[in-house]
Amino acid sequence: MDIKKLLTVLALSAVLPCFAGGVGYINYEKVVQNYQFAKNSLREIETKSNEIQQYLMMKEKEFNQIESAVQKKKFEETVRAELQTKERAFNAFRDKKEEEVYTRIHAVTEKIRLEKGLDAIIDARSVFSGGVDITDTLIQQLNNPQSVRRQ
Repeated sequence: MDIKKLLTVLALSAVLPCFAGGVGYINYEKVVQNYQFAKNSLREIETKSNEIQQYLMMKEKEFNQIESAVQKKKFEETVRAELQTKERAFNAFRDKKEEEVYTRIHAVTEKIRLEKGLDAIIDARSVFSGGVDITDTLIQQLNNPQSVRRQ
């Protein structure tokens, strides 16, 4: 055996055992679209966003009723400060909800990975060929309250 073949065999024997159990993948977008907790969280985020839009529309009407330039400027400053506070609260709320969704999905994904003896779970967008699609299993387990409670 020549040196190139020997090096190739050694390289492959070092890499292949890393994925002896296989690689799974999920379509994260499909999971989020079909996971009830994620859909509820998205609705809550949209509701909070709509509240800010309604607040802005109300403040715009109030602004249009002010006649004095000085009062308009003071009103703008007040609304700007209130809006920044509302936006910070909204961003924190959204980030918390998104983290909750991700954490739950990750926990059940890990459970499935261990059950199926897979070495890794990756996003479906990274898969060109092969692998095990666990998307539907993941969605089913996420929407099963007993499966999620055990996490």
